[in-house]
Amino acid sequence: MIKFDERNLSISIIEVMIIPIRCMNCGNVLADKWLFYQQKVKELRGSNEIKPIYMDGQTVPKTAELEVLNKLGLMRYCCRKHMLTHVDLIDKI
Repeated sequence: MIKFDERNLSISIIEVMIIPIRCMNCGNVLADKWLFYQQKVKELRGSNEIKPIYMDGQTVPKTAELEVLNKLGLMRYCCRKHMLTHVDLIDKI
């Protein structure tokens, strides 16, 4: 959640991405989990560069995203889809 400082109301909304508030398929609330998801993925990756992962259909590789989604309790594929594929378009406007 965004905390407003009463003395300084100039908050940079641009830094906060606009994620759908609820999953469009099941209605699960997602907006309150987005900032935690972004911070934890960044922490777990560290300075490691992103390497492509090739799926063989038999095993699921352990990634930072998988670990954080499990911690958040997002088990439905529709909710995971929103978190994994969200693109911030506000910078392009």
